[in-house]
Amino acid sequence: MNEQDSDSLDSFRESSAFEMTIKTAASRVAVIEILHDHDLNEEDFTKRFPMLAKMVLGLPGVPDEAAPAV
Repeated sequence: MNEQDSDSLDSFRESSAFEMTIKTAASRVAVIEILHDHDLNEEDFTKRFPMLAKMVLGLPGVPDEAAPAV
């Protein structure tokens, strides 16, 4: 399935804007809010956008979460 495929993201422009918003999210909480705005649950997001889902895993859980101390 193509990363652009989504029932709720009808046009290429909407899909591109969605992807850019996900890529620039500061936290997983922000991503969840974006998914909610687009009527997507986490399972559908992971299935339809596997590369974006992998990227989200590297985000901190909350916006103010600092990187772990070394």
